[in-house]
Amino acid sequence: MAASVPVHPISWTDTKGTRFTGQFYPATAKGRNPPPLFIAYYRCSGFLRGGMGDEWPLAALAEDGIAALCINAAPVSDAAVKRYEQGRMAVESAVDYLASRGDIDPARVGMGGLSFGAEVAMWAAMNSRVPRAISVSTPVTSPLARLMFSLWGDVYFSRLKRYWQLGSPEETPKRWRLLSPAYNIGRIKVPVLMQMSEREYSFSLDYTVPLIRAHRADVYVFPNEPHQKFQPQHKLAVYNRNLDWFRFWLQGYEDPDPAKRAQYAHWREMKKALSARPAHSAGKADRQGQ
Repeated sequence: MAASVPVHPISWTDTKGTRFTGQFYPATAKGRNPPPLFIAYYRCSGFLRGGMGDEWPLAALAEDGIAALCINAAPVSDAAVKRYEQGRMAVESAVDYLASRGDIDPARVGMGGLSFGAEVAMWAAMNSRVPRAISVSTPVTSPLARLMFSLWGDVYFSRLKRYWQLGSPEETPKRWRLLSPAYNIGRIKVPVLMQMSEREYSFSLDYTVPLIRAHRADVYVFPNEPHQKFQPQHKLAVYNRNLDWFRFWLQGYEDPDPAKRAQYAHWREMKKALSARPAHSAGKADRQGQ
């Protein structure tokens, strides 16, 4: 694996002087132009196969012409916006850095993540022009999640207040509209792949269903799985679909396997809907959501 797909430790700083580190897999299959880039944000420790949660096959992406980067998050702040913005700036500065070296095409960037990595990916989908496609494996904060976790009572409410500065939607409405994709459907202008566990997917339905209806999300649920999937058959399915997803959106490539025809037909419908979406519709959707 090391002989066919090299990986290099890299470091860079963002515009505020924050230093980030990561593991970079240069694309081994290259054309005339710089290759696309996939980014996983969170932790890059141990034997790095697929980022935190092990769902994005970094070496396989690089082998198929998509450079891959795992970014170590900066020391995490209790302030939600601060840590999300750190993630956004880490991603954007990494893209600028790698593009300046000629290693990647900054116009073709994808992101993926689990847990905090999923939060940063969804925040980037709402607040950055860098990602062109997203893949997440866990839900992020939403009113429905608060309702369902409310069975934990004060334990959950105290965590929600400490780490997201959120009370109920009635107590902190502006904060909810700032943080949750449930209030920002119109700002998510990129396709989102969601491959979630049976234990957690229902917490996301207040924003996944609207995204599906808007042809901006493709959602899969894996039975008998916890926060991090562990069943080999499911891990393989997730790996394959993530590889197909980013090759489709970043390279325009479709696997000729007849078993995948329905998958690509659906993704082509998504692409057509995204291409036809009027530029002013995002602002209108945001105002309606608020």
